[in-house]
Amino acid sequence: MGYNQAVDPITMPVAEPLPFKKVINIGNALEAPKAMPWDVTLQDNYFTLIKQAGFDGVRLPVRFSDYAKDQPNAQLEEVFMKELDEHIQFALKEHLYIILDFHHFNELMAEPEKYHDLFLSIWRQLAHRYKEYPPQLVFEVLNEPHQNLSGDLWNTYLAEAVTIIRQENPDRYIVVGGENFNNIDGLKHLVLPKTNHLILTFHYYEPQEFTFQESPYLGYETYKNVEWMGTTEERQRIADRLALVQGWAKANQVPVLLGEFGVNEAVPKKMRITWTTAVRKEAENNGFSWAYWEFGSIFGAYDLKKNQWNDFLLKALLHT
Repeated sequence: MGYNQAVDPITMPVAEPLPFKKVINIGNALEAPKAMPWDVTLQDNYFTLIKQAGFDGVRLPVRFSDYAKDQPNAQLEEVFMKELDEHIQFALKEHLYIILDFHHFNELMAEPEKYHDLFLSIWRQLAHRYKEYPPQLVFEVLNEPHQNLSGDLWNTYLAEAVTIIRQENPDRYIVVGGENFNNIDGLKHLVLPKTNHLILTFHYYEPQEFTFQESPYLGYETYKNVEWMGTTEERQRIADRLALVQGWAKANQVPVLLGEFGVNEAVPKKMRITWTTAVRKEAENNGFSWAYWEFGSIFGAYDLKKNQWNDFLLKALLHT
């Protein structure tokens, strides 16, 4: 069924709700290139702060490919992996769900065939390493497939990775998403692997000239003073876009995680509050879990320099 086909909400089965609802990404940390740290250094006390604030999960982006591609037999570096183990174990002790997200495998996007075996090898290692971990550890197959990894090729790679994971993790939640940076329109071509405990993810930063303005990410530094006022028309746009996801998810009987959404710090505070609140509420109205982008960088809900939450964002996310 296409993502834009009509769905009868009375007769269509509803997917089981997810056990986590309010998640935050710790971005700009472990997904930075190896030996080239960005502006967030992961510390265990961040998990404590996140739990105390009222979130029930953390999405943890990791650039696993940098720790395997140049290693003998493509084995993940054990020193790095032990450090990651400790972070995950600490977070689990804080009673948080952890979404382990394979992030920024840029080589795979550019040359899918060349890096196909490495991609599957990494998942084989991760699936084995964490097979005894509790169900609160969730796997996300690949962040934002794009460029040359799309269409039938992405569906094939996705199905292969899920098959590998399921060999030793028969019931673990697995997060999967569509092409074109997990964009809503990427659902048109997504084929879900046939297995249990799948979670559909999508990312939402629309309009990007507003949320990304003045940021070099994807070339948005030339956009300035772009406004989003929360008009009826603007809010309806959010509702219409998320309704497409809802229809697709119901048709495929899969729960939904809005895996990333946020507005960067170049945008005036009032507009950040208005947009963030509107997207978060619309996600909740649709029964979606959500994961805000992100904890402590330019979209950050937490100010690492002041060691305190940006209360205006925390309220936009956690208060009704």
